[in-house]
Amino acid sequence: MKVDVCVVGGGIAGLSAAAWLAPSSDVVVFETEKTLGYHATGRSAAAYTECYGAEPIRRLAKASRDYLVSEEGLARPLPVMFVAPPDGEGRLAAMYETFGQLVPTLERLSPAEVAQLCSAFEPGATAGAVLEPEAMDLDVNGLQTSYTRDIRANGGTIATSSGVDSIERKGRRWQIVAGELVVSARVIVDAAGAWGDAVAELAGVNPLGLRPLLRSVFTSATTLDTSTWPLVIDGDERWYFKPEGPNVLGSAASELPSQPLDARPPEIDIALGIERINQATNLAIRSVLNTWAGLRTFTADRVPAVGFDAHVPGFFWLVGQGGYGIKTSPALGELAASLILSGSIPPRIAEHGVTRESLAPSRFRS
Repeated sequence: MKVDVCVVGGGIAGLSAAAWLAPSSDVVVFETEKTLGYHATGRSAAAYTECYGAEPIRRLAKASRDYLVSEEGLARPLPVMFVAPPDGEGRLAAMYETFGQLVPTLERLSPAEVAQLCSAFEPGATAGAVLEPEAMDLDVNGLQTSYTRDIRANGGTIATSSGVDSIERKGRRWQIVAGELVVSARVIVDAAGAWGDAVAELAGVNPLGLRPLLRSVFTSATTLDTSTWPLVIDGDERWYFKPEGPNVLGSAASELPSQPLDARPPEIDIALGIERINQATNLAIRSVLNTWAGLRTFTADRVPAVGFDAHVPGFFWLVGQGGYGIKTSPALGELAASLILSGSIPPRIAEHGVTRESLAPSRFRS
């Protein structure tokens, strides 16, 4: 098979890039697992917030908002509340000042207002909060389906159960072998998440030093009415919880170094999440309904690497989204496609302050 672009990785990053590439180029997506989005994508808490992550991440999120709200059913309102313990007033003030530069709708809440908005808190349990009222909860499966539909509607090919065995540069093209499938491509896009460095090495490209970090999540029943609760995040990111139907989804927000693998939740990490949330709230969690874990893969500066490798022609990096890949996927997918096809950043994305330099893989090369 001869194509313009071969995307390695069927998570949200690879699918979003392929969705924007497919209308004007021949694209094939290779995914090792039987199902798309099996690893990090399918295990994400999937909140849209413009107050989470490094500044380039937050700008990418703002550039993604229009797409997320324009597609019916992909997003629903879910405010995000960043709280701090009673001695954390300074932390809240710093967050309000930093995040408010990009998000003018932020609100400061008093301890009493925190307790009124979320009954998991007593009035004296916090120093107050910073509230992002226009944050949203995202439908990961719906977003993935949207990208998949666009790829196939525009003639793209998606091959699951197709782990890449070899990548070889032949002239001005790449030969990619995945089982019985052999593809010749002008460009290869490394969107392999935690396996991004392994794919690069298979192609003879120096790795970036990606860091997969494991995070566990659990759901628990509660007798409290969660129907109007926001997503609640500790200001020091030591825990978070949000309503999950009538239940609560929670996490210790851990970042446990890991090898690329099919992540499983360590019991001690689930216990840590329960302990931290119980210390901060009156939820009194005693048992869990479900648990799972995923890998959040970061670059050294915790900002994605998006762009052609400076030393190997035709090798395009799209890795290091960390825990922000879902909410930034519309902008990153469109940006990646534009850089591959025309070498430019779309004006709609550039107007949010997204720059080539902040994302360039070359920033990790000495």
